[in-house]
Amino acid sequence: MSMNYVAIKAASAPELDHADQILSNDAASRRAFREAMLQAVDLVAGGAAGHGPYSGASVQRLRSILDELDPCPETGTGIAAALADIGRPALDHALAVGDPAAMAHLHCPVAVPALAAEVLISATNQSLDSWDQSPFATMAEERVLAWLTQLVGLPATASGNFTSGGSQSNMTALHLAAARCGDDARAAGVIFTSEQSHFSIRKSAAILGFAENAVITVATDTDGRMSVPALEASLRRAITRGRLPVAVVATAGTTDLGAIDPLPEIADVAAAYNMWMHVDAAYGGGLLVSRHRGRLAGLERAHSIALDFHKMLFQPISCGALLVSDRLDFLPLATKADYLNPEEAVFADAPNLVERSFQTTRRSDALKVLMTLRAIGRNGLDALISKTLENTLAAADAIEERKYLRLARQPTLSTVLFRYVSPGGPERSDTIAIGVRAALFHAGIAALATTVLDGRVHFKLTLLNPRSTSDVVHHVLDAIGETARELETHHARP
Repeated sequence: MSMNYVAIKAASAPELDHADQILSNDAASRRAFREAMLQAVDLVAGGAAGHGPYSGASVQRLRSILDELDPCPETGTGIAAALADIGRPALDHALAVGDPAAMAHLHCPVAVPALAAEVLISATNQSLDSWDQSPFATMAEERVLAWLTQLVGLPATASGNFTSGGSQSNMTALHLAAARCGDDARAAGVIFTSEQSHFSIRKSAAILGFAENAVITVATDTDGRMSVPALEASLRRAITRGRLPVAVVATAGTTDLGAIDPLPEIADVAAAYNMWMHVDAAYGGGLLVSRHRGRLAGLERAHSIALDFHKMLFQPISCGALLVSDRLDFLPLATKADYLNPEEAVFADAPNLVERSFQTTRRSDALKVLMTLRAIGRNGLDALISKTLENTLAAADAIEERKYLRLARQPTLSTVLFRYVSPGGPERSDTIAIGVRAALFHAGIAALATTVLDGRVHFKLTLLNPRSTSDVVHHVLDAIGETARELETHHARP
């Protein structure tokens, strides 16, 4: 007997007293699981402590709550006590994304079927880096991806992969586009995208090793859509300077304005220059399951598409996908690992999803999408998404009714930008807007965002909740006016 074995035996606990805390097939652990889940569900269903979108707790208050806890006591507290110590404040001081006045970011309320699926996903703990670790989950992802490629209208050669979200999808797409262009792509290649596109395009290019000036931003029109003439002019300049066009990234739903770039025209330009066309549809892709899907015409001509289901499709974070028009485009990611088994040799006809992803271990997020699609259906999702768009138009009307507010643009999707108009001028307006945002958040009245448009601070409402109806919006806009007047008065005091 080796000394190592003896030492391990001597140091180990006499019995597995807490073995029922590890979920397995035995009755005791399953009883413990059921009890814990019911306690957690009761805690969530009981709701937060009666506040609105946020409790108002400061950073210092949250830090003090956690500092008072021993993260790993000598003797465990048990699940009920741990839920009281951690679960209760985690709920009480979370951003209540399901509250109708939570309007700050592209951060959606979640669908109940998806939450039911999350229990299955977490309890089965499948990893999609080999089929034998996730038999049904792998096939479920394949089924959802096949449905998505058909929904978009991609060719029969299309494929896809689930990702953590739009940023990872965008980076993967740029990696595939660069691989298509060969060794010169990183040093001499350029990527064209609009000035309203997501920051992950620049970030991805830097991570992937593109030159510092590889991303060329293209001007947009007054609605925030990429200008096709400006794109063509930028392309000609880049080619004249010896640069290699690698990709054009169009956006279907910009973060602030919700603008959808002219996809058919951009596809024409990409085809003329033999250039990869990627569409960041992380936000606007939700229109695919609504009566408004025609607004995404041209999406089917893309080489790759980023979709996020944790935006317009009510999925718990994280949940995204990358679709490609030709499954062979994933070949640059196809690195073999012996320990994961060559699927074709061990499990005939089994998909090998790890060869389409930057990730190795990856959870089965497709299951919650499938559960939601199946449970709610296209008509139900269409009604929910269409209601958010109706709410946004109503919000724009409500803003225009108030003299102290100025609408920036008519909304395109479910975001609406507007500016507070201060008698003290533009700079005072900027300062007051930031103050109002903070005051309403800490008071638990509303979670609003601010952004910069045309060099000035604007409020942004992001209405991803069908319950964020006009009465809720009117209440929030009135609160903005009241708080702004209080701040103006305070500012005017000597």
